[in-house]
Formats: sequence, C-alpha cells, structure tokens
Amino acid sequence: MKSHIQYKNDRPYICIDGNLYPPLAYTTYFEEKGEYSDFIKSGYRMFFVNVSFTDLPINNFTGFTPFRTGVFEGDIPDYSEFDGTVKRILSECPDAMIFPRINIAMSRKWIKKNSYETVETPTGRRESLCSDSFRCDGAELLKKLVSHIRTADYSGRIAGYQLCGGTTQEWMHHDLFGSFSEMSLKKFRVWMNKKYGISDVPLLSKEDFEGGVFNETASRYGEFCCESAAKTVEHFSKVLKEYTNGEQIIGVFYGYNAFVGDYIFGLHGLQFIIDSPYIDFFSSPCCYDENRNLGFDWGDMLTVDSLKIHNRLYFVECDIRTHLTRSMQSSRPGMYPDDIYNLRDANGNKTVWCGPDTLELSLSAIRKAFVHQLTKGSGIWWFDMWGGWYHDEKIMCEMKKMKAISEAAKEKNDRNHPSAQTVVFVDEKAYLNIPRGNHLCNCVNHTRVKMGNTGIPFDLCMVEDAEKILHKYRAAIFTAPIPSNDGENAVGLCEKLNIPYIQTSAEKPFYSVSELRDFLVLSGVHCYNADGCVIYCGGGFLGIHSVIDGEVKIILPEKYRVKPLFGTDLTENETDVILLDMNKYDTAVFELI
Repeated sequence: MKSHIQYKNDRPYICIDGNLYPPLAYTTYFEEKGEYSDFIKSGYRMFFVNVSFTDLPINNFTGFTPFRTGVFEGDIPDYSEFDGTVKRILSECPDAMIFPRINIAMSRKWIKKNSYETVETPTGRRESLCSDSFRCDGAELLKKLVSHIRTADYSGRIAGYQLCGGTTQEWMHHDLFGSFSEMSLKKFRVWMNKKYGISDVPLLSKEDFEGGVFNETASRYGEFCCESAAKTVEHFSKVLKEYTNGEQIIGVFYGYNAFVGDYIFGLHGLQFIIDSPYIDFFSSPCCYDENRNLGFDWGDMLTVDSLKIHNRLYFVECDIRTHLTRSMQSSRPGMYPDDIYNLRDANGNKTVWCGPDTLELSLSAIRKAFVHQLTKGSGIWWFDMWGGWYHDEKIMCEMKKMKAISEAAKEKNDRNHPSAQTVVFVDEKAYLNIPRGNHLCNCVNHTRVKMGNTGIPFDLCMVEDAEKILHKYRAAIFTAPIPSNDGENAVGLCEKLNIPYIQTSAEKPFYSVSELRDFLVLSGVHCYNADGCVIYCGGGFLGIHSVIDGEVKIILPEKYRVKPLFGTDLTENETDVILLDMNKYDTAVFELI
C-alpha cells in the first residue's frame, strides 16, 4: 500500500492507494485478549499491531513488558508473535490496513556487548538514546524486520508504521535522566563546544539537577538530551522512510511539551523535528490529568494545533478505561507481579488504571475522548490495553456511530462554523529555565487543565508559530513563567497586534478557572458555558461534558442548525441556545450546520 497524509476541508486523513480514510484505529497489548472482531463488525479497518526487537521491559521502573517474544533475542529472528496477530486479523478482515508498531529496543546480547553505549536503570542496563552504535545497529535490525514484513504474504495490507523506543515506548530516556552516563557526558561536552563554543564544561553529577537551584550546565544538558532524543527519533524515521522509498507514512511518539514538565526525560525537542520530511504523524496518549477522573478535559499532551500548521497528523492514543477494565494480572494470570498497575492504592482509592463504575459513565468517557479529537481534527486509536475494555454491545454501537461521523466529516466543507478564539502557547525551551522539581514546572499543565473548565474552547500552539497564527485569535495565554527568547518575541507580537494576553510568572504562576474565564470574556472571547462544564467546539462539531446535575445551558456565538449525535434526546433545531437536562459527568455531542 502507498500512503500519505492529506488534508481535506481542514481535516487530516490517511490517503491509502488514492482513497481517504479518517484516522480511526484499534490496538491492544494483549493480542490474545483483543476484541478485533467487535471493531471489525463495527466497520473499523485500521489496526496497529505491536512488535519488539526484545522482550525486555518497556517500563524500566516497574519491569512491565507486553511482549512474550523479542524478534532478535535468539540466534534466529522470531517473527511468529507479530505474524500470527496480523494473520488472525486478516483471516477475519481481508481488507484490513495494518500499521506495525515497532519497538526499537536492543537485545540482551547487544547490551552485554555494548555496555559503554548503555545506561543503568532499576531493571538493568538499556541502550542509551544518545548512542551512535544504537542508532546504527538499531537501524540495521529495523530494516531486517521491515524486510521480512515487506516480503511476507500479508505485505499488501501494510499501510504504514509507527516507531517506538525508550521507556514506555514513548522515546523517553530509559533512565528518565537523559541517558546519564560517561558516554553521554562525553558527547555533551562535544555538543557544548560545537553549539555554544564552550570547551571548558564543568563536570556534572546527578546532584547538580536536584535541590531546586538553577544550574546553567545542567540546563544545557537538558537541552542536549532533548535534542539527542529528537534526533534519534528522526534518524530511525529517516532510515525507514528511505527503505520504503517514501511510499508509506511513518509516525512516532514524541513531543509531550504540554504535559511533561521535566526536561531531563528528553521529550522537549519537538521543534527540532516538527518539519521533518521523514515523520508524518506524532502521537501521545490523552492526558492523565486529575488521575483520569471525570469532570475534566483529558487534554492533548502536545501542541496539537501547531502540528496542523506544519501539515502533520496528531494520532492520539485513547486508552480510555471502562467499567469492564480489569487488572492486567487477571488478563494474563501468572505473568506479572501483583504489586504493579493495581486498580486500587494502599488506601483503597481508585488509581489511574481503574475505569468508571458503570456502563453509562464509560460511554460518557469514550464520548468525551472522541469529541475532543473530533473537534481538533485529530486521529484516534482506541487502545484496549489488556483486552476486553470495550466488549459491550452499547459501547460498540457508539464506536460504529463514531466511525460513521468521521467518514461523513470528509464532505463537511462549511467553513462558517465557530472555532477557538483563544490560543494557549507552550514554550518548550522555557522548561530549561526552571530547576527540576520546582513548582513552576507545573505552570503549563495547570493552565491547560484549568482552561478545560472555563467553558471556552482553545488552541494549543508553540511560541515559534506565533507570527503565523496570532491574527486569528482575540486573546492569548502564555504558560511559561520564565520564557525563552521565542516566548518573549511572541509576547511582543501580542503587544504589537494589540491582542490581550495573560502570562504566568514566578509571582503569579497559577490562574484559577474563574480568573482565566473573566480575563477572556473581558477580552471579547465568547463563553459557551460559565458553570465549569467542559466545552469542545471546532470543525463544525460541539461537545459538552457536564460537571453539574440539572439544566445546562450552552450559548452559541450565533444561530446554527443543531443536530444531536450522542448523549441527548433533543430534536434537531435552529438555535443559539442549547438547554439540556444532564446528569453530572454526562457527555453530549452535536453537529453544527
């Protein structure tokens, strides 16, 4: 299959062999428990299938791995786990479009042979993301795996690839400390001389990153490890793009600049690769804000609206827990220790791994994730981690409707629909200005979460894109308390264009929901709901996630024909005020015409 990303009516699609498909997919870690049949019967044809070079942990702190087989752990490559899953899907769905989700992680024998190129973790040594040997040898194994895939009897159903690596497969350094080692520090000194002309680089220890005191050299190391991780991601993408003759899309996990506050993880290098010709889509999960409790917007981990500016697709991992979610230990008995990924903590409280108690709340959570991405024009893969999370007739009925809505949106070319009038800026370089662990590191995440309950939709952009987009907005919010040069330039542009703005600072790092809402309303921004409900609006669609019981009012900026899609029994009508009788945590979805 030949594939590329193509925009139509301001929405991105995956174009496969000349046909446009909305980016909606399904995947699971536990293939033997996966509900492929349910999704196939509901019209889904895109499937991500996991495969790994090794069966070593994807989480170096808990020791968790979903892989039973590592392709390159033995003397002879073992493709059986991956091949079996692909063939299982195709036996039931011959027209499926398969995306291998490749974990580029080196085998035990490579780690033993290349100890200097590795870094220590709680569960053993792993490859450093700064290592040239890892990039070189990993690329050869990547080509070997993809060569097998491209010559297999199912090769005609392969539509693209996703490249994973690092801890939790999300291209974070395996030690969550910048691959801190003798080798990385040596490369850092070379980098400092080349980039900043500094040859006398002070020796670094891990203690230099602690204590809440700013350390210039530690900050520069953070920049180095972000750049190194980004360039490693691009390196493997380039190798695969060239190996497949540029004929298929390639995506990566990377760039969590609106969620992860610690620069040492290596995720704040999106600006280095956002325009890379080798990367077609970026991914992250829905945010785990407020422990994934209902009543909040589980936002985007990266600057989704900047991706659209750069013609990239944001393909979101919607790992939405439901009332059917069980522990992974019950899904694979005897495979995992009992003390990891528990549904309840030591005090009996629900953890992030636990889903809502009822089917109704589960449907609300799924609708909330769907309408968020629908109004943003993002892709979704439903990540049924341990299998069986969505195995319910009513859930699958709604999944089928969601697929139909996404298909129909291809022809929705009416541009006269409401859009965000507020831009929230993320300044990923500004993370380097704040000592690790300082409360100011939370400014970005705090502001984004609070904005979700203002009743006012907003866009998320990088400060580097300010000049391209500021003219579209009535107000701006800057989340970096100590901005970079690009952040300061974006603020200056607001002043030049006379656009009102709020900027977090060391003196005022956190704004409340009411403070944000009051500022935006005074700036002329339209508020859809002032009760703290979560509002999604964009692309001709509207969603509300209620935080109250009783009557809920949505005020539209002008009259539209309002067509209910989910979560309400209202009839279609033309109006500028929607009145709903809702239960707390209900989610309703509408089309605006």
